[in-house]
Order: sequence, then structure tokens, then C-alpha cells
Amino acid sequence: MSRGYAWIRPLLERWGELRAQPASDWQGEFALPPDLLDFYRQIGPWGGVHHANIGPVGLDLPCGGNPVSIPPLQHLWSRQAGYRWHGLSGERLRGWKDEWLVIAHEGSHPFIYDLRSGRVYFDLAGGDWNPRLIAGDAATALGAIATVADAYTALGEDALDEDGALRPQARAQVRDALAAFLDADAARADALLQAWRWYE
Repeated sequence: MSRGYAWIRPLLERWGELRAQPASDWQGEFALPPDLLDFYRQIGPWGGVHHANIGPVGLDLPCGGNPVSIPPLQHLWSRQAGYRWHGLSGERLRGWKDEWLVIAHEGSHPFIYDLRSGRVYFDLAGGDWNPRLIAGDAATALGAIATVADAYTALGEDALDEDGALRPQARAQVRDALAAFLDADAARADALLQAWRWYE
């Protein structure tokens, strides 16, 4: 069961400005579920504003490789391009379920919120969609991502081998930080990281 969003606010606020965002910022063609509206009201990933015509850019969390981007509410619907519809033609794309909504992405790889269950999944872009469960709710999923970002950035360059990959001991430190956040054992943290393909 979700503990709500207040508990993950300290994990996200170090990555950029947070600002409450009203439901009217949502540009989608269906009503956003109350759970996600609460996230944007209570946390509100805003980030910086580099160009006035674009507005806020949201948060980018460095987790190794591409950062995980969490958009502000006014850009959440447009971030469905390339998943729900073709980014140029607007044509609806096959294989993407109506109940899926991208709430964050790592490069082109989406974190998918299931509108029916509230669960969050992850999948690699390209090929058929076969998302893996990350967490039972958005607060846990987003808090887990922020925890990994915190642990990863705290490691420093000595954590990387000559090929730029994390050394096994450093990976274990990230896993242990995630296990502490989840209030679970290392196996549960490992399962989340594997579903995220974070080890790959």
C-alpha cells in the first residue's frame, strides 16, 4: 500500500524545483487518475525554465547512463509521443495499451503507469512491449528512482572500472540503499533493479 507522496519529497527536491501544479495543467484526452493528480499537487516536478515558450523542463535524475526524466504536468501528455502515437504523423501506434501512461523515461525507455491498477512498470523501447513490474504504486517507483540517483551520485568516479561500468561493490551499495528505502531485503531491491534493467 502506498504511503502517499510526502515521504519521497526530500528525495526529489535535490534534483530541481518542485512546485504544486493544478489539474488544469493536464493536456490529455482523458481524466488523469487522482493518484497522479496528487503527485503533481504535492510534489510537482517543475525543474528549470530555460525558454519561456517551452516552460518548465521537469527533473532529470542521474542514475547511470541516460538520466531519468520526470516531466511537469503540462508536458506529461506530449511525452506520450513515440509510445501512444507516432511523433510525426500522430498515428496511433500498435501494441501500446490504452491504460498505459509514461510518467518518466530513461532516454527512450519508459516508466509506465497503469491507469487501472496504479502499478508502475518499465520496458526497453524497440520491439514488442513487454513491461516488467517496478512497484505497486507511483510513490514507491519514483522514490526508488530518486534513491538510486542519490546512491549512484554519492559513489564518485572511484566506483567505476576502466570500462566506465560500476564495480560490483558499488552496485551492492546502490542495491543496499534501495533496500533500505523499500524497507525490504536485498533480494527485493535486486528484483526491482533487474526489472528496471539497471544492471544491464
